[in-house]
Amino acid sequence: RQYNLRQSWLKGLLKSVLVLRSVAMTVSSCTVSTLWVACGVFTVSALIFLFKERSNVKAKQYNYVTALMNFLAAAAYFMMALQPDPATPQPFFGVVAGTAPDGAGTFRALYWLRYLSWAATTPLILLDMGMLAGFDFWENFLLICLDILMIGCGYVGAAEDALEFVAFAPGMVFFVIVLFRLANGVQAAAQTDDSDEKAAKMGLCLGITLVTWACYPVFYMLSQQNLISECAEVIAFAILDVVSKAVFGFVLLRDEDLLVDNTEMQVIG
Repeated sequence: RQYNLRQSWLKGLLKSVLVLRSVAMTVSSCTVSTLWVACGVFTVSALIFLFKERSNVKAKQYNYVTALMNFLAAAAYFMMALQPDPATPQPFFGVVAGTAPDGAGTFRALYWLRYLSWAATTPLILLDMGMLAGFDFWENFLLICLDILMIGCGYVGAAEDALEFVAFAPGMVFFVIVLFRLANGVQAAAQTDDSDEKAAKMGLCLGITLVTWACYPVFYMLSQQNLISECAEVIAFAILDVVSKAVFGFVLLRDEDLLVDNTEMQVIG
């Protein structure tokens, strides 16, 4: 009888281990699949932007900036998705063990390459918006520097759980300043532009940027506080990245004539 009880206990333990392993494999497959899909979307988008035909030199600049933005995002997602075995919940290169508790006695994964990607791609979004609205060099320079500081604060808070709120606070200050100056500058340019179509394009690109960027700190805190799963975190940030870069790019580059002034119609030889 004692032997039967021990055997039943071992069978129950084995079943629990298999269930947990199955859950871990599912979560890992979810995150890795999402990373690969995002990588594919960014790669295809970047190639379309790069080889999109243009008859104007100024319009081609937007293509190069937007293509580079998406190539950088594709490279980051590629490196984060690399794992020796997708069925194993072990991170690889672009993902390391973080310091934020996951509620199960371990720690959430830190997608550190995500922050490096943002530090490289978000300045290009601002550059696109600055060129469209006609910002001068120093306005673009200020926005880009504040943006990089914002991303740096976010990384520090994510990498060191004890500094989460200490780093998040100044990051949000930089965040508000960037969006406030960007929105004011683009709206002022749209109001004074002679073309209603170009003003509408400015408004739509600004709207995409403001809405997506406003969602980042929300999911950042949900992840840091372990209120959403790792899979949900990866999916949420992937969607935001795709909309703020790939979808933004298609909207921005849709009409060549709206990217240049009538006095700048220089044809590529």
